[in-house]
Amino acid sequence: MRFHRLDLIKYGKFSDRSVEFPAAKQDFHLIVGPNEAGKSTLRTAIVDLLFGIPSRSVHSFLHPLNELRLGAYISNAAGTLEFQRAKAQKQTLRSLLDAILSDTALIPFLGTADRSFFDQMFGLDHTRLVSGGNSILNAENDVGQILFQSAAGVASLGKIRDALIAEADKLWAPRKSNERAYYIAADQLDKATTALKEATVRTKVWVDANSKVESLQAALSHERERHQQRQSQRNSLERIRRLAPFLMTLRENEQKLAELGEVIELPAEAAATLASAERELAIALERLALRNAEVENLTEALSIIEVDEAVLERAADITKLDNLRLQYSAYEGDIAHRKKEIAVLWQAVGQACAQLGWTQDSESAIAQRLPTLLVRRELRQLVSDRGGIFQSLRAAEQAEKTKDSEIKTLSAQLADLQMGEIKPALRAALANAKSFGDTEIALQKRQAALTKTKSALDGLLLDLGQWRKPLPELIALQPPSQEKLTRLMQERQALIADRKAELLRLKNQTAEVARIELQIAQFKALHHPTTLEAVIAARTERDTAWEAIKTGVIDLKREGHTFEEKMTHADLVADRRLDDVEEATELQSLNQLLEREQQSLTLIEGQCAQLEEDLQRFDDRWAQEAIGMDLAGINLEDIGAWLLRRERALSAGIAYQEAQTDVESLCQSIAASRLSLAKALQEAGLPVVETDSLSVLSVQAEQHIQAIDSAKIRHETLSAQWLAAQSLATTLKQTTEDAKAEASRWSKAWSTTLAKTGLPPDSDSGMAEGALELIEQIAEKLDKMRQIQVERIDTMNADLKAFSVEANRLAQIVAAELKDQPAEQIALTLAQRLDRARESFAECSRLKEALRIANSQVLEAKESSQTAMASLKPLMEKAGVDTTTLLNEAIGRSDEQRRLNAELAEAKATLLNGGDGLTRMQIEAEIDTANLVQLAAELAHINDEIADAVQQQTTLSADHANALRALSEIGGSDAATQAEAQRQEALAQMSEAAERYVKVFTAGRLLRWSIDRYREEKQGPLLQRAGTIFSTLTSGSFSKLIVDFEREPMVLEGL
Repeated sequence: MRFHRLDLIKYGKFSDRSVEFPAAKQDFHLIVGPNEAGKSTLRTAIVDLLFGIPSRSVHSFLHPLNELRLGAYISNAAGTLEFQRAKAQKQTLRSLLDAILSDTALIPFLGTADRSFFDQMFGLDHTRLVSGGNSILNAENDVGQILFQSAAGVASLGKIRDALIAEADKLWAPRKSNERAYYIAADQLDKATTALKEATVRTKVWVDANSKVESLQAALSHERERHQQRQSQRNSLERIRRLAPFLMTLRENEQKLAELGEVIELPAEAAATLASAERELAIALERLALRNAEVENLTEALSIIEVDEAVLERAADITKLDNLRLQYSAYEGDIAHRKKEIAVLWQAVGQACAQLGWTQDSESAIAQRLPTLLVRRELRQLVSDRGGIFQSLRAAEQAEKTKDSEIKTLSAQLADLQMGEIKPALRAALANAKSFGDTEIALQKRQAALTKTKSALDGLLLDLGQWRKPLPELIALQPPSQEKLTRLMQERQALIADRKAELLRLKNQTAEVARIELQIAQFKALHHPTTLEAVIAARTERDTAWEAIKTGVIDLKREGHTFEEKMTHADLVADRRLDDVEEATELQSLNQLLEREQQSLTLIEGQCAQLEEDLQRFDDRWAQEAIGMDLAGINLEDIGAWLLRRERALSAGIAYQEAQTDVESLCQSIAASRLSLAKALQEAGLPVVETDSLSVLSVQAEQHIQAIDSAKIRHETLSAQWLAAQSLATTLKQTTEDAKAEASRWSKAWSTTLAKTGLPPDSDSGMAEGALELIEQIAEKLDKMRQIQVERIDTMNADLKAFSVEANRLAQIVAAELKDQPAEQIALTLAQRLDRARESFAECSRLKEALRIANSQVLEAKESSQTAMASLKPLMEKAGVDTTTLLNEAIGRSDEQRRLNAELAEAKATLLNGGDGLTRMQIEAEIDTANLVQLAAELAHINDEIADAVQQQTTLSADHANALRALSEIGGSDAATQAEAQRQEALAQMSEAAERYVKVFTAGRLLRWSIDRYREEKQGPLLQRAGTIFSTLTSGSFSKLIVDFEREPMVLEGL
């Protein structure tokens, strides 16, 4: 697979950046660049491109994680592929057009390589090199294991040696452990010896203990028997006390039954049945007598009543006739009254005709003489118009005279009015003066505002503190911008936060170093391990002595024992090292951890010092800037608030200057306005006093202008009124002429209408109005007379005639004896007969219904009496009696027998249930033989004896249990034999473990010595080749690699 182009679309600090890899003869591309140029980012991008961007990436600091995207153009012998890799949960392979590609699209280029393999083989960086070296040294991967085995050459023997050492450790070691065989057997020996000592017992002690147990057992049995006897006696007395009352009740009930004799047994509810039947029978008999009397009374009442059926059949006609009677009863008086009204109206008509001068002829003649309605209305309209026409004429003539007088008056006023002119300069000066308003109040307000702004400015300048300056200097001051201050504050806060974090890390790291040092000290004090340095020193001393012997420097015979001592010492030190290999390894691990933590502590201290220096440099730089602004000593944290106070002070200074300018400007304007107004007044010929203020001059000018303006307005008003009066006078003359013509027309129409009406030609409007009223009265009264005669009198006469015909018809049908009487009397008599017939019919119906109900109640009473007697018949038959009195006596005897039998059964059951299984005869014999008077005293005495027996049993039981436990503890058994056998078994196991330990430990030491000799003489070729490569990579700083087999796990060391 070959890369032709790598696209960093959105990745790390790159955006839309492409790296080309053109083909060349020597197709190897080396990418170089300074630090932070992006070399590591490019290497990581290749891995993420081929195998996917992880869920958390350090390259998402510029672009969001979900927007990261890479691309490439790759090829191999089979073909090419141009694709992109996006950050997503799935389907991350995309085409250049963002189409989704299959996840298997890269298999032809990658094969079976995965991310871990590719990163290990082709993604080497400093971190991975360090990690790989540690893996080789710690034998954590396949390469490390191969190197160690090549150096040993005897890998399988090492496992055998380890197994021997592990077996020896399980058998015995200087430090006691519950898992080692020897110490397990030793613990069993100690336990068996202790058990043997405890199992050894003396004969006298056992005999005494056994005798004590037997005597206590006998005493305890005696007390138990005594307790049982007393308990039995108490039970008997309690039974007698409890059952004696029930036995007496039982005997009394048996005596009563015997005295009662033979009794017929009746049902338990017989008494209730008898009482209910007697009550129902008495009620039925009483009800029967009452209803029989009621039936007789109702029958007698019905026989007396007579009903007029003929009248009832014509009830509707009679009722209608009586209603008409009532309705027409007032007709005769009403007809007479209406006739009187007609006579009064005719008299009034005669009086009106007399006033008009007409002859009172017949009603029709007077009606024909009346003028028509149109003539009357025309005359009335003329009468109504006359007042308005002549009033309008008089008003027009009066208005004409008034207007002529007004014209003369206006002409005289215009001639008397004097006029003058106002110069524009005076009006302008006055307007300018009035624009200031009340000058004194305005000056006071301006002066108060000036004082207020001055006080505010002084207060704000005091708030500036020690950096207080005059206002010009504050204005000239050029502080840093808010953005710069914010940036500086953020920078200083970041430095302070970093210093605080590093100080906290320093504190925690110091505590961690002290903890590890204490842990190492405690570990050394507890275990005293043999270090590798001690082993190397002993071996070096041994090897030095051997080299001296081999070279002849030291005589073997003379110094041989010294060499043997050194060799023995070296072996002992190595053995202790092997024995303490776990402690030594742990100590070495702690020392390495301490070194790492101390190194971290040194780094943190350096970082803290660096942060302190950075913060101090920052503060010094700010102090220089503050001195440059003439604000020496001000803190960066305070500069913001000081600048705000400065801004407020500058604003107050500007306000003060504006207020001062306003006061001065107002004073100058007032003075200029006064001078201009005074000059204008003098030009107008008015006197001016030098001491007068602008307000006084303004009043003087305003009064002068008002006087001139008022005269001018008055002249204009009068002129307009004169012109209007002249125009109106002409109109009023024409109006007068029109009114005179209208009055002439009315006079002619008036004469014509009087002739039509038949009134004298010289009649005035009052006479005409009176005649019209009389004519209207005559017409109205004649109409009313006709209406009364037709609508009232004629109608009532027709109703009375029809009423008389109907009354005679009913009289001939119902009561022929009434046909000669008046209609009113016939109707009244028939109505009275109808009322009496209805009352008789209603009473007859009521009595018949009451008789029916009384007869039904008689039947019900008879049925109730028979039912009551029927309910008692079975009881009488069973009792053999025929009266209720005898039945009542039989029921009483039966109930008494039933009660006695129930009480007798209850007493027997109670007696037997409380008799503790005894029969009645046994209970009676026991109670009869007992002295019931002394029963309570005997019970109290027996209870006391029982309590004493219980107390004795408790005490003896406790003593017997203690004695029995002591006897069981010293009782003879095979415990001693078993303890001795366990002791011998433990000794045998200890001996076997010791022998096996000697064999295994010796074999392990010999095998280890052989392996060490083999490793020292024959190092593997693979380790030698690795050492050569390592020497080349380190430029000769190390000559070769060796394996330290004393470390656990084993490590490679460079020499």
